[in-house]
Amino acid sequence: MDWYYLQMREMHALLAWVSVAFFLVRGFAFQLQAEWPMDVRVRTLVFGTDLLLTVCGLSLWGLMHFNPWYDAWLGTKLLALVAYTATAHWAMGRDEFSLLGYVLALLLLGYMMAVSFTRDPWLGL
Repeated sequence: MDWYYLQMREMHALLAWVSVAFFLVRGFAFQLQAEWPMDVRVRTLVFGTDLLLTVCGLSLWGLMHFNPWYDAWLGTKLLALVAYTATAHWAMGRDEFSLLGYVLALLLLGYMMAVSFTRDPWLGL
């Protein structure tokens, strides 16, 4: 493997864990009625992390010549990403917290991470 692929893959994994940590911590803070989760600086940091994660993921996609039509795991991961974005926004995107949206978003995050590790959209079932 080329060094830039390995570095990009590690960066993508690190950004994914940071994004998950932000989502978990902000969700818990919302439940405790803290005011900082919707602070513009926090939201900018979260957006920047997610933007870098997306750019890195798309770069890996192009670098490895993956195709979501032929690589089913990637296609389902992208669909789960769209669903996660919608549920995460529902969970805490409008200065109010939705526990159902938060739990659904966490389930989708878990699914995306499992698909990333197994490269199997059915997760071995």
